[in-house]
Amino acid sequence: MNFTIGNFFTGLILIGIGTVTLMFNYQIVNTFGRQDWIERRLGGGTTFLFFKVMSVILVFVGLLFATGLGGSFLTWLLSPIARILNPKN
Repeated sequence: MNFTIGNFFTGLILIGIGTVTLMFNYQIVNTFGRQDWIERRLGGGTTFLFFKVMSVILVFVGLLFATGLGGSFLTWLLSPIARILNPKN
């Protein structure tokens, strides 16, 4: 993924959304309610944790987009799977 001005602004928007959802996590959960499937799987009160983790991931993805490093990071992250699927004999 090459650096483009469009990706830069998309990354900034993702960073902004992630930051706002992280700052107003409590209000968002109170507005939309607790997610029963998260609470059942991970225990009581984890809806807040789930939204916080997803917000941090969104900020990280936004940083990767804004800097143009998304493709390089995905290549590095998925390289073990690629080696398993395409063994070099």
